[in-house]
Amino acid sequence: MVLQCDSFDKLEQFSRSEARAVIVHKYLLSERAGYDVGLDFAINHWLIHHAEAWRQHRLQSDLRAQAEEICKHKWIESERVGRDLGQQAVVDWIDRYAVSWREWRENCE
Repeated sequence: MVLQCDSFDKLEQFSRSEARAVIVHKYLLSERAGYDVGLDFAINHWLIHHAEAWRQHRLQSDLRAQAEEICKHKWIESERVGRDLGQQAVVDWIDRYAVSWREWRENCE
């Protein structure tokens, strides 16, 4: 599927992962219909029928993955110093890695 350059302007309202979901949705709708349904239709259909569930699922998935990363960091840092760092390791991960981790997470799929 090839999108026109002006089509990308319509996707700017979405995060990268949402835009990918809309593009996939457009493809699936077009395959079912047997013709290109167009980006405007696909965006509206996705927003009305799928956006809320997709966003909830994505949020839950991101929170689980972030909690796993924090636990790994806490374990590694606690092992390094020979004691449980507890909340201190959590705050350390947030300060050092949270922003870059979220950017990485948003850009990879």
